[in-house]
Amino acid sequence: MNKITILGSGTSTGVPILGCKCRVCQSNDPRNKRLRTSILLETAKKKNILIDTSPDLRAQLLRTQTNSIDAVILTHDHADHTHGMDELRPFSFLRPDPILIYADKHTHESMLNKFPYIFKPNKPIIGGGIPLLNLKLISEGPFQIENENFHFWALPHGHGYTLSVIHEKLGYIVDCREIPENILKKFCDAKLELLIIDCLRYEPHQTHLHLDLSLEYIQKIAPKTALLTHMAHEIDYLDLMNQLQRRGINNVFPAIDGQSFLYS
Repeated sequence: MNKITILGSGTSTGVPILGCKCRVCQSNDPRNKRLRTSILLETAKKKNILIDTSPDLRAQLLRTQTNSIDAVILTHDHADHTHGMDELRPFSFLRPDPILIYADKHTHESMLNKFPYIFKPNKPIIGGGIPLLNLKLISEGPFQIENENFHFWALPHGHGYTLSVIHEKLGYIVDCREIPENILKKFCDAKLELLIIDCLRYEPHQTHLHLDLSLEYIQKIAPKTALLTHMAHEIDYLDLMNQLQRRGINNVFPAIDGQSFLYS
């Protein structure tokens, strides 16, 4: 079996938000504590594949006691999904070769500009060194990483795109404003055991899915279980659970940081 761990289920600010006095940010419920969004795949072949390097990555991987990273997939180039890149440095020192970082063309170019000291250094390495990482281009459709079969599809997000992911019976859809019909069909045809999907808040948003739209897509894709992620401080865990129960929805849950699921 493959294993997925929710490293973080929060939006770009995380929850609680610094300085915010709202009910959710002041909540003592640990299920309302959300680090920036990232997940870890532990495959049946014993490979650790990270999806996104959130700014909270060090704390996330300490909590999961992760000892190695074999590859990284970047869904897009936004800061809350990439600015933990330097936290890969200790893992890269334990390997004979660089960790491969997979990204689409836009994100690939953005990483070169954001992290030139890692990806195009022009000075001798002195002191503590830099992460030993190499960028690799992802193409849409079927793609192999560490001998694992993935499918990637670009979804609209803000002024650009985010890569959605299918790995075996897992689907991952984060940071998008909609799912075009042709890509929605790919997810429907995959007959997923687990779908993790963007759900920023209750009200519509310009760049993200909101609860009603997320639930509409979940109903169409029909996974066995769905998790809502990238949640902002408008969403209280128990309030959302109560909403889902009132609607008679028993296979959809808000993601909780640190929880893990098995899938085939």
